[in-house]
Amino acid sequence: MSFVALLRGINLGAKNKVDMKSLKVLFEEMGYENVRTYIQTGNVIFDNGVYDVSAIETVLREKYGFDIPVIVRSREELEEIQQHPIFPKEQVYIMFLTNEVSDEHLATLDSLVDDEFVVWNRKNIIINLSTNYHKTKFTNNFFEKKLGMASTARNQNTVNKIMLKM
Repeated sequence: MSFVALLRGINLGAKNKVDMKSLKVLFEEMGYENVRTYIQTGNVIFDNGVYDVSAIETVLREKYGFDIPVIVRSREELEEIQQHPIFPKEQVYIMFLTNEVSDEHLATLDSLVDDEFVVWNRKNIIINLSTNYHKTKFTNNFFEKKLGMASTARNQNTVNKIMLKM
């Protein structure tokens, strides 16, 4: 079974640098199989049935010297996201959340977000932006603040490319 570890906040400009080759080796040293990476934003694909997010985050902190939130999704979960009717639209981003959203969170988002979106399986937000990601207020940081939890964003193209590697 294939999974992807989505790392939050690495290789953004000059800060929080993580070399993808060293990241691949680190995952292999942790015992993950068939490890491969995709682009510098921190997408680590591996084939294991068992993983431990907190252990991965601890090893990453020890190796790189800063906290890196990690969110893991299975191939099946990404396939479900790809099959959602919003996914094929123009400006689609997915916010992968560390925790499930509550009914209160859903009500808050419904009252604040005016772009087309859906909270999928209570732990992913699929949003079709009405404008470019760099011009919208509905960014990853917006959702983190409103929900009070870490998340990481990937665009539709990145999700599709990750799936090809899985």
